[in-house]
Amino acid sequence: MKIAFLGPAPPYRGGISLFASHFANEMSRQGHDVCFFNFRKQYPQLLFPAGKQEDDTSTTHPNQRILIPYLPHTWDKTAKAINTYKPDLTIVSWWLPFFAPAYGYILGKLNHGGKVILAHNITPHEDWIASRSLLRYVFSKADEIVVLSKSCLLDLKRNLPSQIVRKAKLGFHPIYDTYSGITEKVNVLPSILFFGMIKSYKGLDVLLEAMPIIRVAIPDIRLVIAGTVYKDKAAYEEKIKLLDLSANVETHFRYISDKEVATFFRQSDLCILPYKSATQSGVIATAYSYDTPVVASDVGGLSEYVEHGLTGLLVPPGNPSSLAAAIISFYSKDMKAPMQEGIRRFKEKNTWSELVKLIFA
Repeated sequence: MKIAFLGPAPPYRGGISLFASHFANEMSRQGHDVCFFNFRKQYPQLLFPAGKQEDDTSTTHPNQRILIPYLPHTWDKTAKAINTYKPDLTIVSWWLPFFAPAYGYILGKLNHGGKVILAHNITPHEDWIASRSLLRYVFSKADEIVVLSKSCLLDLKRNLPSQIVRKAKLGFHPIYDTYSGITEKVNVLPSILFFGMIKSYKGLDVLLEAMPIIRVAIPDIRLVIAGTVYKDKAAYEEKIKLLDLSANVETHFRYISDKEVATFFRQSDLCILPYKSATQSGVIATAYSYDTPVVASDVGGLSEYVEHGLTGLLVPPGNPSSLAAAIISFYSKDMKAPMQEGIRRFKEKNTWSELVKLIFA
């Protein structure tokens, strides 16, 4: 089959591009032809204060960089390019209402094959004007909708009419295989990791407030923070100083390239996701690829990817005391080795090949 992917792909940074790249690689491995219909520019700089949007990653698949979602004259060019390719299936990466006008127009112009929206979330973490109307405009044009968590499916039911919801199919976020390989830990001191782009809903402030409690029980604990701060990093730097955490916290407030990811996870016993809201998380998939257990908030779809006591621990959101207690318990009860075995079993069930089967089912 010929598969068209509409949305971000390399060289764009971020979890949506990474997901599309892995998904396309698996489809290609199974004998399908894949072509990316990618952004020429993704956001105006005003809407992306985190800095550079691209890196030096590449793809072996054809990669037509056409779409600028905020410039309508590129929408028709993109639709024509996809129709010229004549795909059997077009897969659209969805995560923000910002892309709705462009996506809705393009989907309405496609005249070859089926149209699938792969929804990483339904309701955005930030407020968007008329988000429900924008959702309906785009999702009404799809033949099928694949969501990656039960939380997303529930959001779909809450926000869209039944004739659209009936198109939905429950999928999952597979575990990344690019990062798999050597998972042996190289750290000596107890070390926990906060990884990925830092936005307010991800709860880094909650983790920092938990650190003084953790430090009482584990004086040599080290927290490594690795990721770009979406807005002003000064608030986090100030909190670290106010809580007197400088000796225990190591900050890398910048984009972490794929080549560096292994270093951070191999130095860490535990990955922390103290999110205040969530649907699902590529960070969990990355952590599991290194057999790294997680402590995550019990919000949204995160609990669907954390088997409590087996692959990680779940805690109430926005609660530094509970978060600290879970991290202390992980070390005091020596949970790392049994959880790593649990993660290996989890990975066997959540593969990219299984997601491809679900798409074609």
